[in-house]
Amino acid sequence: MIKNNKGFTLIEIMVVVFLFSIIFAAIFSVLGTGRNSMSVGESQIGVQQACRNGLDAMMKELRQADVSTIIGVPANGVNYNSITFQIPTTVGAAGITWSSNIQYALGGLNGTQLIRTQSGSQKVLANNIAAVSFNRLAASQTVLNISITAQKNTFPGFTARQSNVTLTSQVKLRN
Repeated sequence: MIKNNKGFTLIEIMVVVFLFSIIFAAIFSVLGTGRNSMSVGESQIGVQQACRNGLDAMMKELRQADVSTIIGVPANGVNYNSITFQIPTTVGAAGITWSSNIQYALGGLNGTQLIRTQSGSQKVLANNIAAVSFNRLAASQTVLNISITAQKNTFPGFTARQSNVTLTSQVKLRN
């Protein structure tokens, strides 16, 4: 007489475990790829934000600079990696009183920080900056062209990825 056993055989259980293993491996692979993409995206956003912060800070002060107070960036179309200038501190009947020299250049930690220097005190405007350049053209001496490049390496998983952002802008100087 054949008994009706209610249960699973060892082969059936092994097949089910194998199928679930394949499904879980696929799910974890998708989750790992998503985590890596999120890490790269966050790095890209951070690099863009650093670039924007540095560029915005420079532009606010450079808009106040007079053409005659720009030092180190002649109107010859050549790119320079630093700029020194002055901005007005007071305007009165006697004329304009200018600030001490302000300089923007790369420096700090491994030369990857955008530094603002005035009267010996330094302020970090942005991190992960790879390059900064300033130039003026002879045809338009009151327009200052600024280019800033930020770069950061991330290591999602076992691969290295590099996020690069370059922003450029023009500032109309006082005349």
